[in-house]
Amino acid sequence: MQAIKNVVIWGLSNYNWLWVPLAEEIKKQLEAKIHFICNTPKDIAYWKKQDRMGTIDTFITLDFFPSEYNDCSNEVEEIYKEAREYEHRYKTLVMDTLQSDRHLGRGCSAGGIGHPKSELSNNATYIKSVNMFNKAIRFWEDCFDKINPDLIIGISSGVVGKTCSVVARGRGIPIRAFTFAKYQSYFHWGTDEYYSFPEIKQKFKIIEDPDRLVNAEEIRDLKRLPWSDKNYQRFKRAGSTIAFVEEILLQLRIHASRKYKKIVTMSNYKLFEKIKSAYRTYRAVRNLGSDTFIDHKGLRGMSYVFYPLHIEPETALSLLSPEFNEQLALIELIAKNLPAGTILVVKDHLGGISRRPRDFYSTILGIPNIVMVSPSSYALDIARNARCVIVIASTVGTEAVILGIPVISFGIHNNFNFLPSVHVVESWKELRPLLFNICCSEDTEENKKRRQEDGKRYLAALKASSIDLHWSDYASKDREPATKREVEVIYGSFIGSLNH
Repeated sequence: MQAIKNVVIWGLSNYNWLWVPLAEEIKKQLEAKIHFICNTPKDIAYWKKQDRMGTIDTFITLDFFPSEYNDCSNEVEEIYKEAREYEHRYKTLVMDTLQSDRHLGRGCSAGGIGHPKSELSNNATYIKSVNMFNKAIRFWEDCFDKINPDLIIGISSGVVGKTCSVVARGRGIPIRAFTFAKYQSYFHWGTDEYYSFPEIKQKFKIIEDPDRLVNAEEIRDLKRLPWSDKNYQRFKRAGSTIAFVEEILLQLRIHASRKYKKIVTMSNYKLFEKIKSAYRTYRAVRNLGSDTFIDHKGLRGMSYVFYPLHIEPETALSLLSPEFNEQLALIELIAKNLPAGTILVVKDHLGGISRRPRDFYSTILGIPNIVMVSPSSYALDIARNARCVIVIASTVGTEAVILGIPVISFGIHNNFNFLPSVHVVESWKELRPLLFNICCSEDTEENKKRRQEDGKRYLAALKASSIDLHWSDYASKDREPATKREVEVIYGSFIGSLNH
């Protein structure tokens, strides 16, 4: 491992209990300078309060970007020319960054137009957004020239966050992002904004005894993810009138507080939009029992493929798979290429139901070989008997792989894409023969056993290269800073990731 003298850390709200204690350990062990990225002066005040030992050397603030957005005085052709130069230099299009931005790239998420609008999204224009891309690239180039970072910890979405990763990659600066490994309470360190994890493929090849790490009962009784179960309970409660009123009162308090403190961020969602979103969620949850959805138990004995919808707009879709994330188009493409007698089963994500266009479900159900199950259904109950599971970047893809179910992957960055049971589609021409083969060929016991063995081996590799934090209150934001044990375990995993 090369010497690390300067470390940039994104002060993210996710795992906010971790970043300062981790920075303390990095400074102690590596004697590196710590540079913290914060969105607003309020964030800087928060992290300074957390930093009781004075570990953070400098703060990088992004609060000027909202006011900079409307400053677009250069000639249009100059702006486009500069953007094309950056696109070529960093092999990333302006649209790759815009589609990862909930405000500047709203139109890129056709299945999520119900997401609240912000001041920024209402004022957005294409030329201003391209200009913002240029400004963000220049900002990170200048920032890295001054700091000369040897490592960046964390990734963020949006134009500003995506360009940070892009410039870092272009300059050969390593990135490490602490992220969920898509299995129970396991975590690992991704190496880019796609959360790529090459170590799992290496471990898959060399692991000798997967039964030592995985038993048959664990796979057979695979259960809902811990954080997913909490979200399920939260969204189910959102159909309560009491919960709806509580949410409105909460949004009123947040709005009043932000106004009083004059907090300006890239989002600045309008109060009316937040209340409207709460009502849409309330109404959507109360309508879950409508005739739109069938009971998943009615699928028994049917030949079907399964597509679980993503929330839109969402990092897990637009940031992790910028090359392809058009869900409605994908559903239509799948349905039109299915052989006779096989149907497509679609399940929406509970977190996405309030953001869908008015005719979203009726458009899908207008296609004759599609049925939809309730968003409150457990995805694995549907996946277990499917001919295959089709995903872009869904966690259900990882779970299907572990269960030995064939997977068709439209996301080229999925960490399981190397498995024989996973078919990565890079052209629409591949889909029809692929679906015909999966749906019409006999699935022999030998093939099933091979997939199940690979699934067990993949899970063993995942466990061997990740850390299990089932004992940690990792999902909470309102908690004390990381304990000594948490720091030791996570830092050890972090250092290990730098050696691979």
